Amino acid sequence: MKGLGYIIVGLFIVIAFVVACGCTATGPAAETIQTGAAAGPATDAGLRIITEEFPPFNYAGPDGTVAGQSTDVVNGILTRLDQKAAIGILPWSEGYELARTGPRLALYSTGRTSERENLFRWVGPVASFEYMLYAKNGTNLQINSLEAAKKVRSIGVVKDDVRHQFLLENRFGNIATCSSDAGCLRSLMDGSTDLWLGSSASAVDIARNVGIDPSAFRAVYPVRTVDMYIAFSTDTPDSVIKNWQDALDAMKRDGTFDAIRKKYGLTSAPVAVPASAGALADLSLNTMIAETNGQLKVILRPYEVLAITTDVQSGTWENIRPLLATLERNEPDARTWYALPDGSYYTVVDGLTSANLKSRSYFPVVLAGNESVGTVVVSHSTGKNAGIIAVPVKNQGTVTGVLGASVYLDTLTDTLRGEIPEPFVFYAIDSEGKFALHSDKGQISRDISTIGADTSFGKAIATIRTQDSGTVEYDDGGVSYTARFRSSPLTGWRLAVAWPEAGSTPAAP
Repeated sequence: MKGLGYIIVGLFIVIAFVVACGCTATGPAAETIQTGAAAGPATDAGLRIITEEFPPFNYAGPDGTVAGQSTDVVNGILTRLDQKAAIGILPWSEGYELARTGPRLALYSTGRTSERENLFRWVGPVASFEYMLYAKNGTNLQINSLEAAKKVRSIGVVKDDVRHQFLLENRFGNIATCSSDAGCLRSLMDGSTDLWLGSSASAVDIARNVGIDPSAFRAVYPVRTVDMYIAFSTDTPDSVIKNWQDALDAMKRDGTFDAIRKKYGLTSAPVAVPASAGALADLSLNTMIAETNGQLKVILRPYEVLAITTDVQSGTWENIRPLLATLERNEPDARTWYALPDGSYYTVVDGLTSANLKSRSYFPVVLAGNESVGTVVVSHSTGKNAGIIAVPVKNQGTVTGVLGASVYLDTLTDTLRGEIPEPFVFYAIDSEGKFALHSDKGQISRDISTIGADTSFGKAIATIRTQDSGTVEYDDGGVSYTARFRSSPLTGWRLAVAWPEAGSTPAAP
């Protein structure tokens, strides 16, 4: 990777700057490797920058200055732009509201979701994290679905955080909001709440910072992984967004970004691009297609058989449940379900759920008598990224129900990551324009319309979506890629395997 291994060129320059409710640090700060910043005094960035306590990404360090992986990235960007700006720590909900209104305010680390897409302008990604439900040890709570989590007394979550919005979108009525993750953890430990929707990357650090033994609570249900960005208020000029993104891309291209991640234990050493990259990419693409189609077909075929049995055609859940339970035991990386024509549905784990499938795009297709394979959703039942397999159940020519499986796409991605070697990246795009798979799991289910159509990557995606197979070249995240792609008749997905140009290695997701 370009620039990796440069020696330390300076110490962080810290300027104390006090704002209401919180401690601050100022950028730019000298990075631990060469930043490429221009010489001379830094100019004011003309931005107010806010973050929250969310280690290891952003937090108040021992000396009162703002530290963390994302903070180092933000300071690195400021250094490259030869600019300075105060960074203040505020409760998340306060910072979030300020960022929504501006003026010229940047908030990090911010989860980027479809609901937030038009509320901010985005630079990133700068990090990723996993939603995780935690319970206090000794409570014996067993959570294996979102539906089960809805039945506990209360769930602690940071107000206006992306996890809070996730619970609201999934119609949770047992939410207890906190000003910080530390507050949520305290509520969990004193029994005020039954669960805490936290992050696997930060839970241990948060506990230690507030004097709680990490062994006093346990992870009970992983939900999904999301990417985090720097969110700018919408009044931020185009030139600022472009300059920040360009600086971040340069950090990824020359190895600075990966060095920062490595400092916080968030990445592994880079892998060189092999001389036979094209041939290995073809082999990896074949593996990707075979693995993906093979797993989906293994799930699809039994559903086609069950759909014509008298037990399933009876429409009686008591008859159907044992059959689906057997399938789910044999395929634990999918949630099985049976839906009625009105969209209400049952799962083996929860029985009749509180959600409805009528608004799902695939549902009318199946009610019309057609199978559907590969539509990407965030599962109502599990909260996980899922690829849908749905088969119509017919009785005397009329569709009376739908048999389905929500296949966990993060798990499928993990399987592929074990078979497709570094430094190759891979992804698949479904027929509706969402990432179905991605070696950076935080990108799964992202709408590709959020990638600028006039960018190099946006143009490459347009080519991939209109051709059955081929090769494209593009720049993404400061790295130049070549990608081989092919379509899948089973799912309609466009699957791609890409590799960086020689001498350039992408930052690990």
